[in-house]
Amino acid sequence: MARRISIWKYIDKYLLILFLLLLVGGYLTIYSSSYDGLNETVGFWSTSSGKQLIWVIVSLLIGSIVLLVEGSFIHNSSYVVYIIVLLLLVGVLFMPAIKGAKSWFQFGSFSIQPSEFAKLSCSLAFARYLSSINVKFQDFRTRIKVISILIFPAILIVLQPDPGTMLVFISFVFVMYREGLSGNILLIGLLAIIIAVIGIFLKASETSFDLLGSSISGNMFFGFILLVISVLSFFIIKFFVLPRYRKEKFYRLAIVTVIGIVISLGVNHVYDNLFKDRHRNRFQIMFGIKEDRTGDGYNIYQALSAIGSGEGTGKGYLQGTLSNDKYKHVPEQSTDFIFCSWAEEWGFLGGLLFIIVYIATLIRIVMLAERQRSKFTRIFGYCVASILFFHFMINIGMVTGLAPVIGIPLPFFSKGGSAVLTFSLLIFILLRLDAERKVVLR
Repeated sequence: MARRISIWKYIDKYLLILFLLLLVGGYLTIYSSSYDGLNETVGFWSTSSGKQLIWVIVSLLIGSIVLLVEGSFIHNSSYVVYIIVLLLLVGVLFMPAIKGAKSWFQFGSFSIQPSEFAKLSCSLAFARYLSSINVKFQDFRTRIKVISILIFPAILIVLQPDPGTMLVFISFVFVMYREGLSGNILLIGLLAIIIAVIGIFLKASETSFDLLGSSISGNMFFGFILLVISVLSFFIIKFFVLPRYRKEKFYRLAIVTVIGIVISLGVNHVYDNLFKDRHRNRFQIMFGIKEDRTGDGYNIYQALSAIGSGEGTGKGYLQGTLSNDKYKHVPEQSTDFIFCSWAEEWGFLGGLLFIIVYIATLIRIVMLAERQRSKFTRIFGYCVASILFFHFMINIGMVTGLAPVIGIPLPFFSKGGSAVLTFSLLIFILLRLDAERKVVLR
C-alpha cells in the first residue's frame, strides 16, 4: 500500500496540467459549438454536449483507475488489449451501417467506435514487442512483425470504411525512426510524398507539355525530368565528386529513381480510377485550381469565414455567430471543424495560445519518453506523441484549407466519446508508466 501512495508524487504535474487544460478547453468549445442560444437545462444530459460531458467524466474516472494500476500489469496485458480490439474491429463489420460506414457499436443513444481504441492497442502492442529481450529493430524479421502489428487493424478499419483513422497509423513511422529506422527511408518516404503531391497537382490541373513535337501529360513529363535528373546526378557524382563511387550507392540512387517514376506515372491511374469525384474536387479546391463554395468546398469556405470573423481577439465565449448550432453556418462544427469555433470566439491570439499549449504538450510527452529507463515506456511515449502530432497537424491543416478533408478529429476538442476516452487513456497510461521510472526497470 505504501508503494502505491508513493507513486503519486512521481506523476508528472506539468503533463497532467496541460492535459486538463486541453480537456476542459475542448469540452467548453464543444458546448459552445452546440449552443443554440437557449439556456434550457431540462434534458441537458440527452444533448450532444451533455453526452460529451458524460464521456469526459468517464474518461477521468477510468484514467484515475489507471493511475492506481501497477505498470507491470499494463505491460503484461498489452497483447490482450490488442487482441480484444482486433475482435471488436471484426465484430463492428457485422453492425448496421451508420452514415455509410460500419464503424460503431450502438447502445441506445450512445455509440462506441473501436477504430479509436485501435490507436491505443497498437501503441501498447508496438511498445511491448519492441521492448522484448533480444528484439532489435534493425533485424528484417522484426520490421516485418512490427508492420504486421499495424497492418491488421489498418485493413479492418479500411473495410468499415474509415480512411481518416487508417491514415493515423502512418504516424508510427516516427516511432520506428526513434528505434532505429534508417533516416534514408524517411527521406525516401518524404520524397515519395512530395512527388505524389506534385503528381496530383499536375493531374488535377490537367497540365500538359510539348516534348519533341508531341503533347504529353504533366506526370509523364515529370517522370521524364526525374529520370534525366537522376542520370545527371549519377554522372556528376561518379566523375567529379566521388570518383570511387560504390556500386551499392548507385543501386540506392536507381531505386529512388524507379520509385519516383512509378509514383509519378501511377498518379494518373490512381486519380482516374481510385479517387471519387468528391476526392478529385477537394484536391482541386485545396490547390486553388477551382473554387466551389456550394459543393465540396463548402465546409472549408464556411470554416475559414468563421475563423476570419474572430479577428484578433475574438467575439467572446458563446458569442460566435458562425460556428454554433444556432445558425449552422459551419457543418460538423463540433467534430472535424471544431477549431473554427475556438478561433471565432477567441480570435488570432486565442488560436495562437491553443497552438502553444498543444505544442507544449507534445514537447512534454517527448521529454517524458526520453527520460525513461524502461524501453517499453519510452516507445509508448513516442507512440502517444506521434498520434497526437498527426491528428493535430492534419486537423488544423484540414480546417485551414492546407490539407484535404479526410475526417480526422482534433484530440480533446472534437466531439466523440470513443475519441476523448482513447486520447485520455493514452495520457493517463503514460503518466502511470512514467511514475514508475525510478521504481522499475523493464
